[in-house]
Amino acid sequence: MNYQFPSDFFFGVSNAANQVEDNLEDNWLRFSRQNKLRCFQDVPAKSDRIRFWSEPQVELDLAQDLGVQVFRLSLAWERLVPRKGEWSEEAAQRYVEILRDIKSRGMKVMLTLFHHSIPTWMEDEGGWVHSTSVDDFKFFSQKSLEHFGELVDFWITLNEPVPWSYLTYQEGLFPPGKKGSLLSHFRALKHMAQSHNDFFTMVKKIKGAPVGIAHHMGLHQGRGFFNHWFSKLSDYLAHWQFLDRIDHHMDFFGINYYGAEWMTPAGPAQYEDLDFSDAGRAICPIGLYKLLHRIHQKFPELPIIITENGVGDGTDQVRPAYLMEHLMAVLEAIKDKIPVIGYVHWTLSDNLEWSDGYGPKFGLVEVERANQLKRRPRESYLLYQGIIKLKGFSTELRKEAWETYKSIQGKTRPYWRSADGKQGLDQALQRKTPENQDWRFPRN
Repeated sequence: MNYQFPSDFFFGVSNAANQVEDNLEDNWLRFSRQNKLRCFQDVPAKSDRIRFWSEPQVELDLAQDLGVQVFRLSLAWERLVPRKGEWSEEAAQRYVEILRDIKSRGMKVMLTLFHHSIPTWMEDEGGWVHSTSVDDFKFFSQKSLEHFGELVDFWITLNEPVPWSYLTYQEGLFPPGKKGSLLSHFRALKHMAQSHNDFFTMVKKIKGAPVGIAHHMGLHQGRGFFNHWFSKLSDYLAHWQFLDRIDHHMDFFGINYYGAEWMTPAGPAQYEDLDFSDAGRAICPIGLYKLLHRIHQKFPELPIIITENGVGDGTDQVRPAYLMEHLMAVLEAIKDKIPVIGYVHWTLSDNLEWSDGYGPKFGLVEVERANQLKRRPRESYLLYQGIIKLKGFSTELRKEAWETYKSIQGKTRPYWRSADGKQGLDQALQRKTPENQDWRFPRN
């Protein structure tokens, strides 16, 4: 192998309850009934998502065959706490069955408590903006610790708290769909940080599994003098301000990285000379490397896990190169003595991509929604399987993936992002893949 990972490095895959579970009456389904989800209304089996609740073995079989050492999933808060202060033992027992199944297949459990969805009753009370949210999360998280703690290898309290809060309480693009203010956004983050710290303290008292967050980070950049300096402000507000609130309350640092954000005051720009994923993220492997250095500089004592990395790519012609070039960035960071201990791919199978509906395709596995949700592993699934088995990959394989990407340069492929860079679409546009662009990780 030309590119080899350490023997104790782990690979994983991830999903989230409200994106994959069926039989779930949650705030996202309520949002869809208000016609606020893109690419949803005319999709077959839309409310079933991918039936991870009733048929988890389908996904777990795929994960086991893939060879991952870690399976990341989340709990549906709505299902476990259907009413304020009321715990569902029936739902808890079902989760115990799923977690035990994961463990029986030789995979470790990385369990997320909050992943982009709160109970509808909590949403109606004001959600994370209201101070009662701290007690609501404490009830939910304490019960989860009691019921699932022995089966969990890694706890993640919050997934992407900053962009979720911004899109929910400032922009109104997430449920309940009401445009708000920066004040509401920052109030929510205050309560979320307090809730994370409370859970960390709770787990430390019983010497439970390590606790961290999955923090969304993009490489913020700007073209032109003003946008350059604006990107520095947005970088601080989006990435570092929240981390100051939870300093000394993490056992590991989880980063969700998808690409670069070319910032303007109106929002992220979408330049024609740069390539973007089908979900509107500028492809930029070097950004992951740079952020790993910055994280390590701020938290030198913490191990780092790539808790999410993946690409919206329904053609599966971008994903192979995307995967290997980001793994190159991870390898180079490890060579620089940065303690990156694992990589978790987003996601295993195509699923509901929040307000984008079923448009962008992030899965290593295609889901044939009109054919009883039949799974069809993509070539990138086999590629990742081989990388996991060998704990690395060859120069030839890397070149082959890049040649596949070069074959589509100058051609169009589906694009699921509106002109403002914020909204999803009901029908994909066709966007030209820029010619002669080389976004490969530059180090060899």
